Order: sequence, then structure tokens, then C-alpha cells
Amino acid sequence: MRKVAILLTLMMLLGSLVGCLGEDDAPSLVGDWYNGEEMVIDFKEDGSFVNEDGTGTWSIDGDTLTIDYSDDPPVEHVFVIEGDWMWLKDADSNDNDCFQLSQEPIDDEEWDEIASAQTTPSMCE
Repeated sequence: MRKVAILLTLMMLLGSLVGCLGEDDAPSLVGDWYNGEEMVIDFKEDGSFVNEDGTGTWSIDGDTLTIDYSDDPPVEHVFVIEGDWMWLKDADSNDNDCFQLSQEPIDDEEWDEIASAQTTPSMCE
């Protein structure tokens, strides 16, 4: 009887842990991204995007984001998302200049102060 009780306890414990396996708490690229108050790009779940220059498709391979306008060659960016912030840099560039975006619009007068308070990823240093 004791073995059955131990077995049932283990099954209940493992069952509760298995439910957590499918959860992914990684930040998502999908959604609107802003520089100050201006919405720069909207990444859709279906792999498309919209920005002021038009529309196209996007894909991710590791830490590389490829943005493809149908009329131009694809552009690759190395990217990092930390919380509500994303840093992008041209994958072909040797410098560490990054472009910073937020998932929330921020008043233009406050942007520099709030953006500079974020921890810069090593690829941008």
C-alpha cells in the first residue's frame, strides 16, 4: 500500500511539472515597436510586418532578424529583446551602433532619459 501511495504522489508531482514544459516566457518580437512616440514597425504573428516604408515579411534564425521587402534585397539585423526593449544592429556592420526600440510609446521629451537608463546588451558596446 505504501508503494502505491508513493507512486501516486510521484505521478501527481510529475503531472504538475509537465504542464510547465510548454510555456515559453521568452520576449516576443510580435507587436508594435516604437522610437519615442513614433511607431516604427509592427511585426505580425503571420511573419508579415508594416512600417512607414511599406510591408513585407520577417523571419528569425537564432539572433538574426531578416526583414524582406518584396522589391528590395532582404536586410539582416542582429537583435536582442530584453523585457519591453529591443536592440537592433546591421548584421553586416563591424561597428557596435544599435538602434533601440520600445514596445510602448514614450513621450519624445522623455525618450533619451528612459532609453539610456536601459542596460545595453554587449553587442552594442
